[in-house]
Amino acid sequence: MKKQQIYLKLTALLILFNVFQISFSQSRGVKTITEKELRYHLEFIGAKEFRGRETPSTELSIATLYIGNWAKNAGLKPILKDGSFYQHVPVIVKTVFQPNTRLRVQKGTGESIYYYGKGFGGNFSNNGSYSGSVVFAGLGVSDPDNGWDDLKDLDLTGKVVLILDAMRPGSKHELGIPLSGRFNSRVAVLRDRGASVVFSIISNDREEKMIPGVNVFENTPVGRLTTLYDSQRTKFTTSQAQPASQTSERLPLPFEKAEISQAVAAEILGITRNEIGEMFSMIKQGKEVPSKVVPNVRVNLDVEIELSDSSPRNVIAVVEGSDPVLKNEYIVVSGHIDARGMTEGEPIAGADDNGSACVALMEIAKALLTERPKRSVILSWFTGEEQEMNGSQYFINNCPVPVEKISTCLNMDMIGRNNPDSLYMVGSDLLSSGLDASIKKVNRNSGINFGFDYRYSNLTHPQRVYFRSDHYPFVRFGIPSVWFFCGFTADYHAPGDIPEHIDYTKLLRVTKLVYLTAFDTGNMKELLKLDVNPAVTSRGKQNLTESSLFQNRSQEHT
Repeated sequence: MKKQQIYLKLTALLILFNVFQISFSQSRGVKTITEKELRYHLEFIGAKEFRGRETPSTELSIATLYIGNWAKNAGLKPILKDGSFYQHVPVIVKTVFQPNTRLRVQKGTGESIYYYGKGFGGNFSNNGSYSGSVVFAGLGVSDPDNGWDDLKDLDLTGKVVLILDAMRPGSKHELGIPLSGRFNSRVAVLRDRGASVVFSIISNDREEKMIPGVNVFENTPVGRLTTLYDSQRTKFTTSQAQPASQTSERLPLPFEKAEISQAVAAEILGITRNEIGEMFSMIKQGKEVPSKVVPNVRVNLDVEIELSDSSPRNVIAVVEGSDPVLKNEYIVVSGHIDARGMTEGEPIAGADDNGSACVALMEIAKALLTERPKRSVILSWFTGEEQEMNGSQYFINNCPVPVEKISTCLNMDMIGRNNPDSLYMVGSDLLSSGLDASIKKVNRNSGINFGFDYRYSNLTHPQRVYFRSDHYPFVRFGIPSVWFFCGFTADYHAPGDIPEHIDYTKLLRVTKLVYLTAFDTGNMKELLKLDVNPAVTSRGKQNLTESSLFQNRSQEHT
């Protein structure tokens, strides 16, 4: 009896010792995470001199070099087969060839020619020629139920349609949709009604920027990872495919959208620039600008794209686990390093989106080196998130470890703004209840005490936030994943996203929360269980065609 009591006491003491040891280890790690170092690194990575860290760009290469050198000197280890911290991601760079990209305005026997970057611009990605007679359509809004219909009685088939770069009075810009995308719904309607090309006439404010020489049509090359992997697809040639109808067999009309200066618009419409300015004033007063067919004018837009190869890079490092067996299983902690480049001569510095996660990863790595969890932790600074998640797509499809051995991906993207006591959890509860439970537990036990908002875990949310960051390629492989997210701001993808606007106290708390979650999931007896989606019961590429992982409940997305 005494032997049994002694055994029970020793067992209890051993359990208490292990609990104390883990808690003490976490405490040691947490203490290494400081606001001072977060601020130090972010004031560099988020500096305007990086010109927005576009993918690809020299500035992005310098930023990855900074992090790679830091990782080496901090004591992190490479995990890639070549022994490097850099995983090169092959992309196709698309650049507008300016001499052959031009806009021609034909009136009678005369012709005026404008070249790309001077009188007009656009985010062109395909070669093409687009032409037609001209229709001016005000704002391009058709909302007769609310007393506004710019498209009434207009035939837009094959036409070049001009609209004003303005919004109806009282309308609000929805956070999370970049200003550059505010015309998308209007343009989609114009395209559906048969327009050949849509030109938006730039606002008075943007027109004034051109006076001192600012190029509001600056061409920024973009890099695209061509569709190489099934994780990039949301449609498959399987038995699910439906026979094409007669309408789906019809080729779409050639279509493009662009923006033009007020001088070019005045030339096309046969009016003065002052009259263009008066149109914008009418909109501000809540008055419709009359739509009209513009007679005896034809516009041709010719676009030529140059293609080149590039290889921006992920920075990948590892902290090896402390357990001789569990170290062969992995936690991934990630955040993207690229931003949105330049706009109208100003850098989109990307301090929150996503310099905040880059520097948080550096502090988390340092904390993990202080005391390692049982599983290994892969630290991933991904490139090209803003270019359809190029870096994370490439990583998971060329993973240096078996994807079946990855317990979870803890992704951070925009973690330094908005309500200081609130945080969005995106996807934490959609594949594994254990992941969400771990985050809640460490949030409570550590005293961090964020209030969690799960609205963006809804796959039917109109902004489709769940599909928009680097956790998502991991989800497609059936890996429980979460996006830690502070929410959108008015500075989203805009020049106002600078280090001075960061809430460093909140950034510090989020960094500690993610570190503690990595430590907690890294010490669990088993990989996180897949117990939420009955269609996903194991990790691996067999999940890539599972529609519940890429399709919302109402319609399929491509």
